[in-house]
Amino acid sequence: MNFSKHLSIVYTLIVAIPLMLFILGASEYLRTSLTNSLEKEAVKVVADNTAYIENGINQIDRLESILTSDYELLRTFYYADEADQDSLVETLRRDIKNIERLQFALPQIYSLHIFVQNPYMPERWPILFHEQRLDFSRFGRWTYNYRDEVMGNIESSKESAACLTSEFFLNKRHVGFIQISMKMASIFPFLYQKEDPYYKNYVFIKDENIIQETEMSSIIRYEVLNDNPDNASGSFTIRTGNENIIVAYSRIPRLDLLLVHTSSPSVINKSIFLIRLASFFLLLASIALMFILINFTTKKLVTRLYVVMNGMRKIREGNLDVSISVTGSDEVAEMAVTFTAMVDRIQRLISEIKKEQVLVTQTEIKAMQNQINAHFLYNVLETVKMQAELHDQAEIVESLTLLGRMMRYCLKWRNHRVLLSQEIEYIHDYIALMNIRNDYSISLSVNIDEKYLAYEIPKMLIQPIIENAVLHAIEPLGENADLEITAVPDPASGWLCIQITDFGVGMDSGQIDTLGKQLEVKTESDSPVGGIGLQNIQQRLHAFYGPEYSLRIQSSPGAGTIIFIPVPLEKS
Repeated sequence: MNFSKHLSIVYTLIVAIPLMLFILGASEYLRTSLTNSLEKEAVKVVADNTAYIENGINQIDRLESILTSDYELLRTFYYADEADQDSLVETLRRDIKNIERLQFALPQIYSLHIFVQNPYMPERWPILFHEQRLDFSRFGRWTYNYRDEVMGNIESSKESAACLTSEFFLNKRHVGFIQISMKMASIFPFLYQKEDPYYKNYVFIKDENIIQETEMSSIIRYEVLNDNPDNASGSFTIRTGNENIIVAYSRIPRLDLLLVHTSSPSVINKSIFLIRLASFFLLLASIALMFILINFTTKKLVTRLYVVMNGMRKIREGNLDVSISVTGSDEVAEMAVTFTAMVDRIQRLISEIKKEQVLVTQTEIKAMQNQINAHFLYNVLETVKMQAELHDQAEIVESLTLLGRMMRYCLKWRNHRVLLSQEIEYIHDYIALMNIRNDYSISLSVNIDEKYLAYEIPKMLIQPIIENAVLHAIEPLGENADLEITAVPDPASGWLCIQITDFGVGMDSGQIDTLGKQLEVKTESDSPVGGIGLQNIQQRLHAFYGPEYSLRIQSSPGAGTIIFIPVPLEKS
């Protein structure tokens, strides 16, 4: 990171960090204020709901009071007999009409039923009924979610209601019962509003939710009843799941009701999150603009130094064709001149080293190949000589044919690379010659994927190892033997590992260590007798691909030997 960027970052952070802290503090203060406002609003909502229910209950109480205090009406109900039915019917018709007018004046009243004990009192639907129609022992003073049992067959009477059941008397003598009901949706309208994910209302009667018990309502009822058992009203916050819930409550003792309103601050949290996000985006944009301005100003101050720095970067990236020019006569200008001279000197040295390295590598490769070819041709001539002495002319012709193919492979191409398939074909010819020469048979198995046969490898990379296997692993046994060549890709290391396996006498750990030391010998004069083939292969691998491509040997006595030759996995 350059000097201008360092300076830009420092000045930017001096401004950005206080601004970021201010945004966090201000948004947290706003969140607290809005949460407090939400709690006050919840308290107000539950107070309004309580007042609304009280108003509806007061209407029912007033209607009850009017009916139970009408002395003449009560006398009519109690003393009616069958002697004067015509007069009784006329009186009832007038009284019932008055009651219906009274009910009409109170539109929130859903139904009004009067049940009298006197069996001589005629019924006047839907107001007056005989007491025997219902079992009033199962009714308390208030019943919620009540459905009209005497008028249940009428569609308009099937809605659930809050019902007041009251016994009325005439001079302490039982006259009957009054049932006054108001629709649940009328007395508790807030319970039937459209579902809102952030605000909910509950009404509890004793230990149950008046509408429908849910897991959330159970939690809220438990918190209110157990943590605040004596308070008539109040508010608090509870934790459910991953969020806080504000709970406001109020009790209506005469109805044994508990009203609860809950508010979720999630909408506040989302708003605060969006505010913070927008503020941070604006802050980041401001920081970026500030950084650009400071960086631009700083670069203007150190432009001449940047010329030298950019030249150094190009050198680091491998571009040696760099020449820089800085005006002036100060230290920066002297640095530029010295830098340019140093680059010119490096270019000349690299050019000389490249030429020298090419010559050395070509000489070493040619010398190694000539050494292997001469050694092999000598062995082949010895084989032909032996064939001429031991066999007839036809076999000599066959041997010479194989020898010709092998000599062409060694001497025809000037290119040091061949296809893997050509090297395998050459090895097949060599094994055929060995089978003619010996009185036992050598079987060669090649298990290489077709796509790898088109890879180029250094010429005579595999054959010397096959020859060593024949000489040192198979001939000492003097019996039929098997050789196997496989190629296994190793994507992790980027290698295609060529494996040559013989099933001959094998080597112990001491022999393997000795052979490993021979492979590390750098010059031919230092190489022990018998290690020339593997040493040349090792050196050619290093010359073609680099020092990380080295032979590996695995062997055990009586189990044979495996030679691993790594070449690049990528076709090249």
